[in-house]
Amino acid sequence: MEEEKNILKWLNGDMSDRELAAFKQTSAYKKYAQIAQYASDLKPNQLNTTQAYAAFKNKAEAKNTTPKVIKPNFNWISAAAAAVVAVLITTYFIFSNPATTTEAKLAQLTQTQLPDQSEVLLNSGSLLTYVKNDWDKNKREVKLKGEAYFKVTKGSNFIVETSAGKVQVLGTQFNVKERKDYFEVHCYEGRVRVDHGGKKLVLTPGERYRFINGTGKKMTGLPATQPSWTLDESSFDAIPLKYVLNELERKFDITITTQSIDVDQLFAGSFGNKNLDKALRAVTVPLGIEYDDTNPKNIRLYANNQ
Repeated sequence: MEEEKNILKWLNGDMSDRELAAFKQTSAYKKYAQIAQYASDLKPNQLNTTQAYAAFKNKAEAKNTTPKVIKPNFNWISAAAAAVVAVLITTYFIFSNPATTTEAKLAQLTQTQLPDQSEVLLNSGSLLTYVKNDWDKNKREVKLKGEAYFKVTKGSNFIVETSAGKVQVLGTQFNVKERKDYFEVHCYEGRVRVDHGGKKLVLTPGERYRFINGTGKKMTGLPATQPSWTLDESSFDAIPLKYVLNELERKFDITITTQSIDVDQLFAGSFGNKNLDKALRAVTVPLGIEYDDTNPKNIRLYANNQ
């Protein structure tokens, strides 16, 4: 950052007269000059070394001793002041560049607009963060935990970072889902580059990449022109049941326990996101599973022979 380089040159006294004159005209100089002034106020009063030495010599001669002259060293004072200035400037940068966070809580969807007018819709239990000030430097980067549908305005590279992998686009519509041991990207428009586990691949409209159970696979064919969850329906294409149950928990803010059920069996189907009873039946009936919803916040699933 050019501004930070100029600040460091100024603090170190490395600026030419012309550079210093130009720097003093900037708003940054006014801010950091105040910080530097505050740091200088922390310096202790300077000691008159000549007077101190004379007083010490007179006192020694009065005792008929030969004094050992120790010349005071005040280098530590300037070093400490510089350290204070550095800490204050670092603190300023940290607190003047806070991250913007958008969260979709359980049983909710949250829509947000980014500084470049890109739109993001967050699925239940998801979190999106970015540093707003960085967007002024053509750096478009967000961090995602959970699932989100992006409509990105064309421009410089747009990057979505997740704990599982990175997605990079120029301007497109795509969906990213990041769960524990599960990572999936759908491309609805434009081109999407996915970096995951050392692999780099490009998705075009209608293509998707899924990583599940330790295996990554590029596939073709999307069931719709946008994610079903944006239309209040959660759809699954041969997904282990445990991920389907996790989605039920997020959508309805409930806890599900299972008894004698294979949660790794595959499920293909969907459930609506508005009515819990209908959603439970949509998942359990095709698999021959029973459920107990006596406590609507704690649902128990069990085999129908128990």
